[in-house]
Amino acid sequence: MTCIGSTAAAALTGLAALLPVEPSALSDQQVVDFLGRVSEVKRQVEALELAGAAELNRRSDPTPGGDSLAKRLGHRTTAQAVEAMTGSSGKTARKLVADLEDLAKLPAVEAAVLDGRIGREGAQAIAGELKKAEGASAGEVAGVEAKLVELAVTAPADRVREEAQKLAAELSPETIERRAQEAFEKRYFWIGKEQDGLAPVSGKLPVEYAAKVRMVLDGFASPKRKVAFTETAVGTDAGAGTDVPADSRTIGQKYADGLAEVFGAQARIADTLEVGGDHPTVWISTTEAELAAGKGLAFISGAAEPTSVQVARKAVCTGGLQEVVLTETGAFLRLGRSKRAFSRRQRRAMAVRDGGACIIPGCHVPGYRAEAHHVLSWFEGGATDVDNGVLLCPFHHDEVEKGPWQVRMVDGRPWVRWSYGGRTTEWQPVNPNAPVPLSS
Repeated sequence: MTCIGSTAAAALTGLAALLPVEPSALSDQQVVDFLGRVSEVKRQVEALELAGAAELNRRSDPTPGGDSLAKRLGHRTTAQAVEAMTGSSGKTARKLVADLEDLAKLPAVEAAVLDGRIGREGAQAIAGELKKAEGASAGEVAGVEAKLVELAVTAPADRVREEAQKLAAELSPETIERRAQEAFEKRYFWIGKEQDGLAPVSGKLPVEYAAKVRMVLDGFASPKRKVAFTETAVGTDAGAGTDVPADSRTIGQKYADGLAEVFGAQARIADTLEVGGDHPTVWISTTEAELAAGKGLAFISGAAEPTSVQVARKAVCTGGLQEVVLTETGAFLRLGRSKRAFSRRQRRAMAVRDGGACIIPGCHVPGYRAEAHHVLSWFEGGATDVDNGVLLCPFHHDEVEKGPWQVRMVDGRPWVRWSYGGRTTEWQPVNPNAPVPLSS
């Protein structure tokens, strides 16, 4: 291992110059600067801790009779030695050692952590997703690794994880299809025995089931909801007189399927529920070529992980979800200045383009609960077009109007930056890994 800590001394010295400090006496700008320095020191200390643990692990030969520093210190494993030396929990120590093993396979990530450019959370996000890219070549992984390290230098760990999930899926779409099938087989829903007037509920739902449930629940939570009930006639026995295979589903799987049907039927009832100006429809996007081939990736709005095209096609057929197929041009409905309010179709197009959530980094409010915003104001001549519109949660809509968040459109795609107290970040694209260009 090469020498480390070249930037740690400067970070520690910079923070030490501010200490001791009375936080309540600081100005707004001083609070921002103080927190930034603390975060920088935290990354540097994490790097030093990781390097020390890595060297301890290197000197702890696990083979019987081997020269092991951990055993000389009175511990059976490196994790137990780290636990005793740092005062951390066994779980934390084991996670640290596991991180060492993951980083050893990703030299660019390891180097970025050790020199303090990215923190452990960002590194964990990258390593955790890239190890799922089964079958990808070393060169392909290295290329994606470099992109994610560059992103992790400035972006929060959650954003890095979302991008890592998408890029890892693109490296190994077959893995995504297999995982989707495995997830489907593990589905279940259960209502336990009532106690004190309440029944406990537990289960695990595939992503397309969960999307339906979340959407309809959000609709009922909306103050604008219009509740109505319809009766569905019970059909006749479709299997009468035919050779129908035996139903091999478990009771838990039947509960899961039934729950999805109930919420799917509710979502299909026109004008029953309304959320953020749209009916409860989950949007699934994929490319025309992948849909025709029945292979590849699809993206469900509001979900960070991609799914397979096969799952998307089935979900669309069951109702409560709408398929958005993106062509090579990615053109969407344009209303010009004939209307001020964005249409439902336009809102869906924006959600597909921008990842299905509020476009501000770190905000995960789903697009169907967001508000449509004219990047170039309507009053300044801005058109009600997809390439002049973005989705923002109510809080960030107000923040964009007043600052510190700023939005601009570049070739029909939104870019954002943050500016406050003399500090301004670089412009960064929203959802840069969208499946196709989306300018219209």
